[in-house]
Amino acid sequence: MKRRYSRALITGVGGQDGAWLAAQLLREGIFVTGTHRPSSPAGNWRLDELGISAHSGLDLRPLDLRDASACRTIVAEVAPQAIFHLAGQSRVADSFRDPLGSVQANGVGALNLLEAMRRDAPDAHFVLASSAEIFGNPGTAPQNEKTPTVATSPYGLSKLLAHSSMNSWRASFGLAASSAILFNHESELRDSAFVTRKITRAVARISLGLEQELALGNLDARRDFGYAPEYMSALANMADRESGDDYVLATGHAASVREFANSAFASAGITLQWSGDGKHESAIDASTGKQRVVVDSSLFRPVDAALLVGNSAKARKRLGFKPRVELDELTRRMVEADIERERKGTSN
Repeated sequence: MKRRYSRALITGVGGQDGAWLAAQLLREGIFVTGTHRPSSPAGNWRLDELGISAHSGLDLRPLDLRDASACRTIVAEVAPQAIFHLAGQSRVADSFRDPLGSVQANGVGALNLLEAMRRDAPDAHFVLASSAEIFGNPGTAPQNEKTPTVATSPYGLSKLLAHSSMNSWRASFGLAASSAILFNHESELRDSAFVTRKITRAVARISLGLEQELALGNLDARRDFGYAPEYMSALANMADRESGDDYVLATGHAASVREFANSAFASAGITLQWSGDGKHESAIDASTGKQRVVVDSSLFRPVDAALLVGNSAKARKRLGFKPRVELDELTRRMVEADIERERKGTSN
């Protein structure tokens, strides 16, 4: 398809979302500049797995988003027509350990980049990776663009600051600034610190005889699990629109962490049999009787929403968003990728 933009800036290009988005835009012939933390190497395993390198046309640059001057410099030099802000502190659990660091990385970082666009690339379209965590622990479901935002975790607060900035800069300065309110979106490229990848990696290792069991926290938290590449396609379409807006990206179906684990183990031919409840719940392999899942109370979060599930009707209508990969297919892809990595000795 022919896009309105031919030059894009992607912050956090080495993350799950950034890598998938860069791969898509490069295939379409878009010139992509991707940023990484100055303390991190330019390349990484996700870009390698997708076959992305300097030879692919990707322009890689270091950027500290907390540095307003550095943000202005890169925007002025690149002159992007689309800015996809995907970088930041991405783990809810980490935000409880360093709340101010999360606000700096996610909230202030977004403001620095947004202000750089206002001054040096005012005709670009800014697309923010927002989060369903801005809804806190909502009392109604599904959540949509009009659901009240009441962040309850430091991570949610940091994302809410960035999300609110999009609305403010749209109204105050007439910028094309959009928020993609992303519900859980997973893939083969998910970081192993996330519970979904922790599960699929453990399943791979258990199936290969390299581990015996998996420790998890809250099994009852229900989340809306989608497939990351489909969500990144929606972000690419978002930047094609003339004006900015907010869009929920979600499948509309919720599953518990327990159900995600069931699906992942089933992908490796293991049926789980559960017993106990709460912090004393566990699961065995139904065919062998070996214990495979235990609950570790230290893994529970101080604050954890019971149910986050989204209504993406607006994105489906305006962006052509069509999530097709369902839970069993999602876990199968992730488990198979992890099994392949373990066999090759390249697990990340």
